[in-house]
Amino acid sequence: MKSFATALIAALAAFAALAALGGPALADITITENNKTVAIDCAKDGEILLVGNNIKVTATGVCGKLTISGNHAKVTGSAQQVVVSGNHNAVTLAAADDVLVSGNNNTVTVAKAVKLPAPRISNPGNDNTVKQPK
Repeated sequence: MKSFATALIAALAAFAALAALGGPALADITITENNKTVAIDCAKDGEILLVGNNIKVTATGVCGKLTISGNHAKVTGSAQQVVVSGNHNAVTLAAADDVLVSGNNNTVTVAKAVKLPAPRISNPGNDNTVKQPK
């Protein structure tokens, strides 16, 4: 298990790298409620922020950015940037370029990259399971 300081430094470095890729734009969709099930069309809503808990999201198309700061979410879709800072989330990505998993006890699966040759994944959190293409 990584020390908290080491994980924090790695998370901050990864956040800085992701921030350099895109500006501080607000999310097109922010879900703060708990126990929601939603379908999102990323062609219309490119940036998604999930703050609530126990949210189920199915996203179509490729989102610009997907941020999961709540807990116990189940998310499927694709995004250029993905940040999982909450805990106990299950994220299945058909495609993603940059993935940061700074939360704990998450399961993240990435099938392929969107535009890059391979996904760039940072996992400074604890007890996460991250599966990526070989």
